[in-house]
Amino acid sequence: MALTPLAVTDAEVMVEVLADPELYRFTGDAPPTLAELTARYERQVSGPPADSRTRWLNWIVRYEGRPVGYVQATVQEQPGAELAELAWVIATAAQGRGLAAEAAGLMADWIAAQGVPRLVASIQSGHRASERVAERIGLTLTGVTDEEGERVWERNLSLV
Repeated sequence: MALTPLAVTDAEVMVEVLADPELYRFTGDAPPTLAELTARYERQVSGPPADSRTRWLNWIVRYEGRPVGYVQATVQEQPGAELAELAWVIATAAQGRGLAAEAAGLMADWIAAQGVPRLVASIQSGHRASERVAERIGLTLTGVTDEEGERVWERNLSLV
């Protein structure tokens, strides 16, 4: 498995990776069109506004040389509130191999090496596969629910 930085040109292959409606069962979203995904990747690659204290990390997950999903993080760099919000998606056909946990774990390790002290992930209640990924990368359930009704998981990276 390898992680590569997102490029706008990835939209062409990723639209197929993200085409299965089952991937959106817990989010209520729908598979993106090529035009939608290209526009999203253009925004993500250009990054947040220059005056924000935020960084976006968007990496394609590749298995046996082919894209199978992505991991991403929004890193908040406000003093006293530094944290990274992590998310992952692996194509239905590639699930069950531990790729999400491996990719999310690699991203978490990279974020920790950058000195970011906290990692969080918001997971829809009942999304057992994502909860297992969170557990495997050392996140624990906080008891907090975010504004979208998802349960917040957290890991203190400064203890790693």
